[in-house]
Amino acid sequence: MSNELSIANERGQSMAELMGVSASSGDSTPSIARMGMLHSPLMGEIDVGGKAIKTEVVPVGAFILNRGDEKIYSNGITVRIFAQRQQWQRWNSETEEMEKSVLANSLNGDMKDSIGGFNLGRPSGWIEDFQALDDATKQVIRSVKRVNVYYGTVTLDDPINEKGESLDKSAYKDVPFVMDVKNRDSLKSINGVLGVLKRKNLLPIMSTIKFMGVEDSIPTGAKFGKIKAGSGDKVDLGEGDNEMLKDFIELIEYSNGKILDLYHERFDKAMSEDDESVVTDIINNDFIEVSP
Repeated sequence: MSNELSIANERGQSMAELMGVSASSGDSTPSIARMGMLHSPLMGEIDVGGKAIKTEVVPVGAFILNRGDEKIYSNGITVRIFAQRQQWQRWNSETEEMEKSVLANSLNGDMKDSIGGFNLGRPSGWIEDFQALDDATKQVIRSVKRVNVYYGTVTLDDPINEKGESLDKSAYKDVPFVMDVKNRDSLKSINGVLGVLKRKNLLPIMSTIKFMGVEDSIPTGAKFGKIKAGSGDKVDLGEGDNEMLKDFIELIEYSNGKILDLYHERFDKAMSEDDESVVTDIINNDFIEVSP
């Protein structure tokens, strides 16, 4: 099997460009699962000598496969990354909306966003002196997160339900997924493995990658999970990979289309309000001028 997939030729781009790995080192359709990570344990009860004991049944750092209403957990997963993009994200607690920029290979430029602006208000480019910025700008920078979005297939190493009960592994093998990763340590670990593949002249799709969930904490004592990535096995490209890559690219385009729809809607609304304000000012000024 050739190391180049036909979709790359169809779109006039290299396979690396399509997969978002050519640069230097949303919303989604209902048909794709979303991977996440548990940041607080799931508690349950076990029977010990006829007595129900409350205990941790799914630990912090376990991965969560969300597929429709189904939630399946696993302490470790094996992934093949078909595509990756970057995006600005911010949770708006007032509107209960995850605000997002468009997905791109790099966030070095100005990215249109779902609130009708660019980069969710975050200044673009390198910020040389953070302390010299005004407080409002600092707050925006702190609230807007750089997120890596991975698209690929996942196999759950040890699938369990919310009670900690083991499930059939064959039901959770090579499941198409999308996953947002923003934790710096997690990204550093993943990028380290991707760097090893790059030095071997392998694209991410040509190897599996092992993700293990590990527990960490902040100074206050609050716990959270992060990813420790490791090299997996080399994979030969198959006929189905081309169609899978095509589906992921279409999903990225779909997600960007939804964000751009919101951008234009909210940009136009903001402009309309500004225009209305200008007209009102003109009317008020004219009225003042002609009054005796």
